[in-house]
Amino acid sequence: MKRDDDVDTSPSARRREREREEMRDRLLRTARSIAAEQGWSAVTIRRIADRIEYTSPVIYHYFSSKDALVAEVMCAGFREIADRIADAAQGSADTRLIAVGAAFWDFAFAAPELYQAMNGQAGVSFAADDMPEEVEHSFRIFLGVLESIAAERGSRLADPVGAVNTVWAYLHGFVSLTMSGRAVGDVEQGKQLMLASLAPLFDAQLRPAAASARTSRAGARRRAAAAEVIRER
Repeated sequence: MKRDDDVDTSPSARRREREREEMRDRLLRTARSIAAEQGWSAVTIRRIADRIEYTSPVIYHYFSSKDALVAEVMCAGFREIADRIADAAQGSADTRLIAVGAAFWDFAFAAPELYQAMNGQAGVSFAADDMPEEVEHSFRIFLGVLESIAAERGSRLADPVGAVNTVWAYLHGFVSLTMSGRAVGDVEQGKQLMLASLAPLFDAQLRPAAASARTSRAGARRRAAAAEVIRER
């Protein structure tokens, strides 16, 4: 006898789940397609339904509202940009920072409608104290990359969270200004200008050499004191 809390793993149940996921993906792709053509303000449940030749009530079986659908698009974007950043960070310390900046830029301009949704331009945003897991994950990946680059340069980030916010905001600012047509020059010129100033900006996030040396000496003294305590015991 099947209990209420048993999970149905029959072939028909797996097929239904697969079909449900395929339909959700289709709806997300359709919303992005409309946004790419006409902007997010043109995306409505009715337009999505018309595009795939379904009725609007069918869409609500998968997403409770347009906002819920856009939120899923946003989360998918942050998952993808995290993967792009991680992949770009596989090179040497001399090239990784520029590769990460270029990957950020290329991601944004390859799918502007996705990048816009990620940054609240589709009408759905999030508060700093209520970020989706996908957003927090992308920031953790970015932080790990910045910390590893700093370590390979024999230094550390002076303020890790501040460094993530500063460098991310810098990249986003260049992308947004260029994407909106408010920057001088074309897309490629904007990219090169952004990358040219990225290294100095990152260097400014590192601990000063003197401070790092003092920290190292203080750490050595603490370790020596701890060793002395252990010997006394």
